[in-house]
Amino acid sequence: MAEMDQGIKRLIQTHPQDILAFAVPEAEYLGTLPVDVATERQLVLDSLLRVRIEGEECAVDVEAEAEPTKDIARRLFEYGSRVQTTTGLPVISVVFWLQSGEKQGKRGKREKPPASPYRVQVGRRRIVDWYFDGFALYDTPAQTLLERGITGLLPLVPFCRDGGTLRVIERAAQLVKAQTADAEQRELESLLAIFGARFVGNEPILAMIRRLFMSTEILETSPLYQLWVGEATEKGMAQGMAQGMAQGEAKGLREAVLAVLRSRFGEPAPEVVAAINGATVEQLRELLDYVGTEPLEQITQRLGEQR
Repeated sequence: MAEMDQGIKRLIQTHPQDILAFAVPEAEYLGTLPVDVATERQLVLDSLLRVRIEGEECAVDVEAEAEPTKDIARRLFEYGSRVQTTTGLPVISVVFWLQSGEKQGKRGKREKPPASPYRVQVGRRRIVDWYFDGFALYDTPAQTLLERGITGLLPLVPFCRDGGTLRVIERAAQLVKAQTADAEQRELESLLAIFGARFVGNEPILAMIRRLFMSTEILETSPLYQLWVGEATEKGMAQGMAQGMAQGEAKGLREAVLAVLRSRFGEPAPEVVAAINGATVEQLRELLDYVGTEPLEQITQRLGEQR
């Protein structure tokens, strides 16, 4: 998950005001602070933002976690207290949980995000209460981010509830295209593609990029993209995208559907290929929402219903 971790950090670094508008809306962004706050044992934070709230300067530590873990509350306390010691600024702790996680607890239940505050207590003597704001993106409706109008949050849509489908990801991409330009658009386009591919696969995302942005330059030159697909597949994927640039939307969608089917079930039967070749653009778009998750029998049934 290295590309996801680096991508989230990049998003916070490039759009700190948008992250703050969602997580700490009362904060006035002033700049960034060093994230290496070691005075003894080294502690390196994800992002540390300098802000002003009601006339007082403070720091906001924004952490992104792939999934809930029990120790994040303690780490937020350690980070925040170290920052306060080294900078003299009070600290607000914020954590984003991206996915619910696959790890099971002792009783078969997934770990839940820890509740605020983190408490240190000896007997009935309370020593520390460290408060933090936690946001479980996987429990946040995708529509919430789509409707907020905060452009820098759009790459996070795939992590949201109901956000990991091609249709919703494409809606986020359309908003990126409509609301941004030039370098910002390329940055957000790249991050949305990388995060979205974790849920719907590479080929459907590449087909979407072909349809909407008509350029693969940002992905071909992005270090995050290289980390995402790996050196072994990067060249082939880039070539496939370049070839797709000259193809129509329907053909690109058919290729995306077939690529997902081949990766899951091997070479499709001739009648399946024929049904895909005869499908309309709208039917292919709808089919892309399901080919990555449904059993082959159900997909075949959908193709039969489209005839």
